[in-house]
Amino acid sequence: MGNGSGRDAGATALVGLDGFVVTAQTVHDGEHWLLVETIADGAWCRSCGVRAVGNGRRRVTVRDLPISGVPTVIVWAKRTWRCLEESCEVGSWSESSSEIGVRASLTERARREICRRVGEELDTVAGVAREFGVGWTCAHQAVVDYGDALIAADDRLEQTTQLGVDEHTFQHANARRRTQMATTFVDIDRARLLDVVPGRSGDVVRTWVASQPLWWADRIDVAAIDAFRGYATAIGDVLPDATLVIDHFHAIRLASECVNDVRRRVQQDQLGHRGRKHDPLYGIRRLLLRTWSNLNERGWERLRAGLAAGDPDGEVAAVWLARELLAEVYAARDVAHAQRRLIVFFQHAADADIPELTRLATTIDRWRDEVLAFHTTGGASNGPTEAVNLLIEKIRRLSHGYRNFTNYRRRLLLGCGITWTTVPTHRIRGRHPAFAA
Repeated sequence: MGNGSGRDAGATALVGLDGFVVTAQTVHDGEHWLLVETIADGAWCRSCGVRAVGNGRRRVTVRDLPISGVPTVIVWAKRTWRCLEESCEVGSWSESSSEIGVRASLTERARREICRRVGEELDTVAGVAREFGVGWTCAHQAVVDYGDALIAADDRLEQTTQLGVDEHTFQHANARRRTQMATTFVDIDRARLLDVVPGRSGDVVRTWVASQPLWWADRIDVAAIDAFRGYATAIGDVLPDATLVIDHFHAIRLASECVNDVRRRVQQDQLGHRGRKHDPLYGIRRLLLRTWSNLNERGWERLRAGLAAGDPDGEVAAVWLARELLAEVYAARDVAHAQRRLIVFFQHAADADIPELTRLATTIDRWRDEVLAFHTTGGASNGPTEAVNLLIEKIRRLSHGYRNFTNYRRRLLLGCGITWTTVPTHRIRGRHPAFAA
C-alpha cells in the first residue's frame, strides 16, 4: 500500500479501532483501504505459558464503516505466533481481536451499524447489504446476532400497565394460502410494541399472557381492544383485574362502516348501480365520514345538496346523525353524562328503524360497559396500537412482505419495540453564535 508508511497517528485516531494502529492508507477503486496491525508486541502460549515468537503475518480483509461517506476496507496484517516449547501441543496460532471475528467479512462495529440501520432507521437488509458490499445472508446474520440480544435485554415489558391488543395482516391471501393474521400486543401508555404472535383468537392472547411472569399480569389495569369477543373473553380470563375498553376509534369506525353500508344500499335502490363519479351520494362519500365540527360552510352545502338529491327517505342522513350521536358519547364530561348521551343514541336508532343502524345499536349495546369504561379509565385508547400498526405496515411494505414469521417478529420489535440508545447530535449553530465560524 502506498500513500503512507509507518504508524499514522492521525489516521489511527480517525479510524478508532481499539487495539489497532494504521500503518498505511490508500484509495483503491474509489474506496479507502487501510492497513492496520495490533499494538501487541508479544504473546505467550495459552497451553504451556512460554513466550512465543513471531511466525510471520497474513492479511485479512474486512469491510468497515464508511469514512466521510466513502466505503472503507480494513486490511489487517495479522500476526501468527509459534511456541518454542517442542513438547507443546499448541504449536502455532494467529492473534485474535474482538473487533474482527474469525473468517469475518465485516468488522463488529459495521455489523452493529447494520443492525441499527435495519432496526432504528427501518432500512431493508438487502439495501444495507448492497451499501456495505456484502451478501444478504451476511447482513441478515448481523441483524440476528445483535438484534436478538437487544430484544432479549430490553425492558419494554417491565413498565407496562396499559395493554392494547389488535390484529393485522401478516400475509395476504393468494392461490396457495388464506390470509394470515397476527395479533399485536402494545403498551398504549408508551406506544411501544411488546410482541407480535401469529394468529387471531382468544387462545393467542391466553397463551401469550401465560408466557409472561406472574407479576406482569397483576400490573395490567387497562386493556384496550376492538369489538372482537374472542379477545375480550380471553382478557377476562387471564387479566381479570384489567378494565376492558372499546375506544372511540374502533366504535366510530363501526359507525362509519354503517354509514357506508346504508349509502351503498340507498344508491343501489335509487340508481340501480354502484356509485359513479356524478352520483349525488357518491360525490359526498368522504364528507359523510367527517364529523360535523370538521365541515366548513362549503362542506355543509355540498352535504345538504347531496342528501337532498340522493337520499329521498332520509336514511343516510339518519345514520350519519347516529354516528355523530355516538361520537358525542365519547366527548361527554363523565360517565353519567356519557350514559345519558348513549340513551339518546339508542332512542334515535330505535326511531329510525333502519336495519343497518339497528345492527350497530345492538353491537354497541353488547359492549355498553366497555364503551363507558373509556371515561372511567381517563380516556384509554387503542390509538397508539393503531399507530404501531401503521409502522408495522410500513416495515412490511418496505421489505415487500415476509415469509418467515421469526424474521418478521424480529424486524418489528427492532423497528417499534425496543429503545435505541443512539448518541444525540448537538447543535453547533445558534447556541454560541460568537464562536461560530
